[in-house]
Amino acid sequence: MDIVVVDDHHLIRSGLIAALAETDFNVVAEASTVGEGLAVINKFQPDIALVDINLGISSGLDLIKIAISQKSKCKFVVLTMHDQSEILESAKSAGASAFVTKGAAINDLIEIINCISAGSNKFMKAGELKQSKQVIDFDLTNRELDVLSLLPTGATASAIAGMLFLTEPTVKTHLSAIYRKLSAETVRKQ
Repeated sequence: MDIVVVDDHHLIRSGLIAALAETDFNVVAEASTVGEGLAVINKFQPDIALVDINLGISSGLDLIKIAISQKSKCKFVVLTMHDQSEILESAKSAGASAFVTKGAAINDLIEIINCISAGSNKFMKAGELKQSKQVIDFDLTNRELDVLSLLPTGATASAIAGMLFLTEPTVKTHLSAIYRKLSAETVRKQ
């Protein structure tokens, strides 16, 4: 999974790059302006771009809109210091796949990148996945909680299996146990 980091602060870019170096993700380029960001996105065609909203006098949201209008296949994760709902909605409207505040834990960002790389098309906000793990005790195992926490992302059983390094039948077994323990019914398409 190739990633570019677009932020006008060198320290933030360096920190993100260092943190992602500990994962299976490959940071292929970095940029500090909208122009540089578009250039590296066009040159490297990454899977994901981590984009700060404030890029000096420009907006990362403009970068996202331009890249999408140029038919970029890249998914965009917005990074920001602000947590206002208007900014979140603007990011979503611009075409971002996720919204992460700079105060979030790096694990939250990595979890979102994992969900996007697994094919999730649901808009995500850092912290929402963690909140879904705070479940009333239904006697779920830790692994069942892991599977349950990925359900809101819209990931398929196959995608969840890949993220958790399990087989698809194992994930389906966990799902059956979750449904049974939560007394939930599965909905089948006719």
